[in-house]
Amino acid sequence: MRIYFKIVLSIIMLTVFGIASILMYKPALSEEQALTMVYGNYDNTNKYAHWTNIPFPDNEAISGYFKERKGFVKTISLQPYYENGKNKVFLLTKTIPTNMSFDCHACLPLIGAAVFVEKNRHWEIEAQNLFIMYDGEYGELPTVKLIQVGQDKFGLSLEFGHIVVRDKELSILIPYNKNITQAHQEIVYYENFNDCEYSKSIQCEAYTANVSFIKSAKEAYYDLNVKKFGTIYSERRNKNMPVEETITYKFINGKYNKTHHTGSSYIENTEN
Repeated sequence: MRIYFKIVLSIIMLTVFGIASILMYKPALSEEQALTMVYGNYDNTNKYAHWTNIPFPDNEAISGYFKERKGFVKTISLQPYYENGKNKVFLLTKTIPTNMSFDCHACLPLIGAAVFVEKNRHWEIEAQNLFIMYDGEYGELPTVKLIQVGQDKFGLSLEFGHIVVRDKELSILIPYNKNITQAHQEIVYYENFNDCEYSKSIQCEAYTANVSFIKSAKEAYYDLNVKKFGTIYSERRNKNMPVEETITYKFINGKYNKTHHTGSSYIENTEN
């Protein structure tokens, strides 16, 4: 009877300790943890990290706004996901200079990103690129979505709206070889109706592009499919030309490369 009691007691204690361990363990990566791991600090009051002596790459054109190489780093998106049997988090940030309000048309924040992976209940940086691009008129944030780009691979889509040019531009970010690449950029909407309505010398233009993935188990990364439709002004022909085309891209060495094209596009015709 005593042996039976000890066994039952041991099972209860193990269960209690197991439940307690699970309850105490918090797998989610916080904004503070993420920014501290990448930038070394976090201002809990203002919810940003300070970035001093920004190490712009040699081949990176430094924006004139960042001559002092100092910035405030804010989180745009912190997306948890599950990939290849591991918990991961995709961090997207914007960096603005410390010495100005940065709310003008030409004030484009520096966009960066990092991917964290959980190993043995600890978070590690798996991939990062803190100098992806400058974008976001007036410091506006993009629309961000976590997207599946392969059988068990994920990335981010960023859609920036531009007020002056009146277009929407889509960027696809994909972790690749410990880097995060801007694998593809596409203008998904454009129109100049305000300009053409007030000037007889300007012809009205408008076109859209639908971006989707071609799912397949044969490749690690899905092919990209872009369908464009509308009209674009041709300076060479001095008139609007129709655009109705479908372009297929394949992911090669971190970038989507064009592999197939059908339909008509004045852009290609002028290049020939």
